Amino acid sequence: MSTSLITLIILIAGGTDSTDVSIIPENWVFGYDCLIDASACGDWINNHPVIDSTSVDAAVSVSAVSPEVNFLVTGAMRNDSTSHVVLRRARGVVKWPGTPWIAAGVYLNDQQPFIAGLSNPVLEWGWVDIDSTKGFGVSSGGVLGFSGDYLIQLTSGDTLSQLNVHSPWMGFAGVDYSRARIHPADSEGVDITVNVLSVRGDFRYFKPWLIVAGAEGEEGKWAVSAELRELRPIDTQWGRIEIVPGMHFAGDNIDLPGSAFVPGQRIITLGAFLESRRYFVSAGIKGMLDLSSDSLSSVSASAGMISEGGITWDVIFGYYADGDYRAYVSSTVSDSYASAGIAVEIIDDSTRVTGSASYSPRDDVCAEVSFSGDIDDSLQPECVLAVTTSLGPVMCLVGIEWEYDSSPSLRMNLTGLFK
Repeated sequence: MSTSLITLIILIAGGTDSTDVSIIPENWVFGYDCLIDASACGDWINNHPVIDSTSVDAAVSVSAVSPEVNFLVTGAMRNDSTSHVVLRRARGVVKWPGTPWIAAGVYLNDQQPFIAGLSNPVLEWGWVDIDSTKGFGVSSGGVLGFSGDYLIQLTSGDTLSQLNVHSPWMGFAGVDYSRARIHPADSEGVDITVNVLSVRGDFRYFKPWLIVAGAEGEEGKWAVSAELRELRPIDTQWGRIEIVPGMHFAGDNIDLPGSAFVPGQRIITLGAFLESRRYFVSAGIKGMLDLSSDSLSSVSASAGMISEGGITWDVIFGYYADGDYRAYVSSTVSDSYASAGIAVEIIDDSTRVTGSASYSPRDDVCAEVSFSGDIDDSLQPECVLAVTTSLGPVMCLVGIEWEYDSSPSLRMNLTGLFK
């Protein structure tokens, strides 16, 4: 797409004639934005900075949306080691006129697969390279409140298919089903299939959540997670205490592209969390029992508070059955323009102290600095200095990082989003 064509589209989208009658159809909305990101990195050598890498990325997106269509085109120019112009992203979706529940579309570098879990995702972003996907999809809904979509794409020669079905809220529960599969182009590749059933309920006094996941092809490729949420049997002067029991089981051969499950895990959890409505305070404790081994059995606790004088306190503690432990305590005092704080972190036999401070002489300028050192065997100091400023939609960052036994590193970044 040429520069003159982009300029013409922008002028058409924002212009009106002298009679105040728009040349754009009444139900159409045109938009554009430009995202610019420039960065430089280097080291401090022989008492002066040396820049060893630079990059510039500029992307222009043009969109057109109406009740029946949704178009998006993003072109980009990138300059790092070489300069190149690419069509970074494109989408075209058309809905059946008068029936917004039926649609079809084509996608380029769009619609990356993702499936959520109870806490960690079952299928994580980045499972496939978004810059290598292209395909088409269909969607429908409105029948008894159900909706769904099916997408098939090519990615690096392999075939990626995605199916998502969402049920309506039935007064006490809702159900979602997702399926993602990569079918390899050659016989030596690995066929990966992920099926996830999510059930969320509401029984007034508690809300059960259930995740059932499974692959295909072999035994032991299954996983189940469940939690009871918003169960609040205790009410104190500090607030209500919510009890959250849970379980996380998985087969021995499960291998999903996410961090929600570990092969062979048999874990039972129990947590208690304070929900305060009168004070700026939070607290929680959680225990984890590993039924298959003691490697994941642990107990952790955390608490935080903001006093009337503007002092923030945070405390975190965790202990594992194998003897490892971690403790973290921090305190920060702040006002409208500046803040200062100190933190102590203990990980097994290592204790590290960090001091930090920040100052904002005006709303669009901020400077931050932090120093840390290990107070056990060797100091091994570290230092970070960052100054940020903004001017309208443009933000600039200049940072210096220095670690023990290494040269200071420099970083400069300039980002702007124009709409």
